[in-house]
Amino acid sequence: MVAITAAHSYPVQIASSAQTGATEPPKIASAKLAPKIDRRNAVTRGDWSAATISLFNTWSALDDNPNRRMSFYSPDRKKTIKVVGPHVTLDIGNQSFETGIDSVTKHDAELGWAPDSTKFFVTWSESGELGPWHMQVYGVDELGVHEFPKVEEPARKDFEQRVRKLPIDPGVNTPELKHLWDAAEYCEPYHVIGGRWLNGSREILLSVLIRNTGDCRYLSEFNVYRVNALTGEVLERFTAAEGHRRFGNKYLPLISP
Repeated sequence: MVAITAAHSYPVQIASSAQTGATEPPKIASAKLAPKIDRRNAVTRGDWSAATISLFNTWSALDDNPNRRMSFYSPDRKKTIKVVGPHVTLDIGNQSFETGIDSVTKHDAELGWAPDSTKFFVTWSESGELGPWHMQVYGVDELGVHEFPKVEEPARKDFEQRVRKLPIDPGVNTPELKHLWDAAEYCEPYHVIGGRWLNGSREILLSVLIRNTGDCRYLSEFNVYRVNALTGEVLERFTAAEGHRRFGNKYLPLISP
């Protein structure tokens, strides 16, 4: 079994590379040494991935940041994501476009620009830390923002099918404890967490996770996927351990002992 942990980041301020649109994931200062900052306007990395920016600087259903005001460039510096209060807009030149992203319907959202600045993905929660968590992918052009629908679904469905074929957890496969297994649920749909862009801007690294709550079978298990950024087609799958060995832990949920 593995345990899921998001790498909470705020109030760690991101170095200027995030604000200037550098294509490499921004470096962050040590939380121990960082000065106290105002999270209303701080630009910080996302809680799940070092390749994202936290839009609202929140981390729970009850957490709120109503006076949020922040903006950051796309990598080509021709587009700007702006956050004012609960609302997120995209500016291109003198035009401003609604994104449909807000802190009311998409809690704790974090955004990762594609290196070519034509797309971004957003990881967000329906209800705060416990989720369910989703990942959506958006295209950007002179007409504004449009979603590539259901990019998260192929990987989620693949993992859900695999989990249902797993044997009973040996820790509860005893006469005394099997009733706990029988009472537990599969807790679908599982979380989908965006990690980073791969192969230029053509692929996304994401994770599919089982909720970390006591009534879920195989709680905290997750797999890592390479998917087509436009369709979600699964290109490669890794176990949690394989994903960490190949990609490190900056873009994936942490594995706790």
